[in-house]
Amino acid sequence: MRRLKWYQAALWQIQARRRFVALGLICMTLGIASAERSGLAVAAPELSVALNLGPSDLGWLFSAFSWTYVVAQIPAGLLVERFGVRPIIGSGLAISALCSLLMALAGAPQLLTYAWGLILIARLLLGVSQSPLGGSSGMVLATWFPKQERGVAGAIYASMPYFAIAIFNPLLAWVVNHLGWAMSFVVLALLGMTGSAIWSSVFRTPQQHKRLSAKERRLLISGGALWGAPKTERAPTSSPPNEDVPPTPGSNTNSLVNDLRQLFSQRLFKGVVVAQYAIASITWFFLAWFPAYLVLDLGLSLAEAGALSAFPAIGGFIGGTVAGVFSDRLLRRTHSLSIARKTPVYVGMSLVIVGFLACLFTRDPTWVAIFMTIAFFGKSVGTMIWTLVSDLAPANRVGLTGSVVNAFTNLSGIITPVLVGYAVALYGNFDLALWLVAGHAALAIAMNHWVMGHLQRMPDLQSPNP
Repeated sequence: MRRLKWYQAALWQIQARRRFVALGLICMTLGIASAERSGLAVAAPELSVALNLGPSDLGWLFSAFSWTYVVAQIPAGLLVERFGVRPIIGSGLAISALCSLLMALAGAPQLLTYAWGLILIARLLLGVSQSPLGGSSGMVLATWFPKQERGVAGAIYASMPYFAIAIFNPLLAWVVNHLGWAMSFVVLALLGMTGSAIWSSVFRTPQQHKRLSAKERRLLISGGALWGAPKTERAPTSSPPNEDVPPTPGSNTNSLVNDLRQLFSQRLFKGVVVAQYAIASITWFFLAWFPAYLVLDLGLSLAEAGALSAFPAIGGFIGGTVAGVFSDRLLRRTHSLSIARKTPVYVGMSLVIVGFLACLFTRDPTWVAIFMTIAFFGKSVGTMIWTLVSDLAPANRVGLTGSVVNAFTNLSGIITPVLVGYAVALYGNFDLALWLVAGHAALAIAMNHWVMGHLQRMPDLQSPNP
């Protein structure tokens, strides 16, 4: 009987906090997506030998994902606003699983002649399939979390790439070593299909959730959550505003060009875009080149590199969680969004600079692991992108704003892997690449300090006067 009562109490606690179930689901999608993105990096040392690929060839394959990921961001954001996050994300996860299967097929002996092209096509399709995550995550955080909890929720979500790498990189490295690089993509395909099934069957928006408690509903509304699912028309404005009811997210009747013009006319938005581009460049070094850095520069085996890469990833996950708690406490104590959201960026990016530059002075794997753990702890501390989108995006275009920010920040996924590949091919080591990453961290600090100014939600995007 006691066990039954304990189980019922635990079930009641979950039912009273449905927002954390929603957070767990969106974190799951990013974790799976991150494993799929970094799977090529883990397989790269073996794959490059099998296919006779050089560093520049790998750089182009790493960056191919971002070519279509960036281009598809705005259309994906519009699809999210039109159809909602559940069907779009579920379909994207299923398609990304098929992309992993295509990459596995590239390892078949009969197809080795076409392997590089098949992997390129698979990476391009993977970018399209994962493009809705940007706008969707901002929408989920904005609708499911009150303002005072959004920093922690956004930081946990932003830390998921590191959590996924800490879990899956050693696993994928083991599969590559024992079963071959093609089988690692079969594992990723199974992971993607499982995630798609779970997401599609469980996720609901607050308005769609039939068992949302009245207490949690009041918490969301009084806490400034954007209530409801995305709409395709502007919310009516004839009635006087009610301070207790947050604005309903939805699109307006603007043309896309007019919406983009209004967004980029704001200094705050431009600063956010450039700062997040710089921070994303640090992430892409880790996702694309970190295992190769350990193998090529430090002489580790693939298994050793997979195990060692888990430590910076764990540091990154811890840093993101710490940053969210720290940021939300600052917000409650100072009531200043600028102090609460900018301070973690200053601290985190400073640690990135120290960690990456320190690696220039050692080739000892233990010290490199320590310095990189410090750097990626700092990087995760400074990553407030989806918290910022939830806090700052115009209430009537959260999905579009998230997609635009994600599109421009992920230009780093096109540029950084190629840049690092050519730097390694030209100089024969990763020293210049480490300087480049440290420089991006300094750029993020500069954008936050001198360009973004005071942080507040941007005004609704308006239709042009007739």
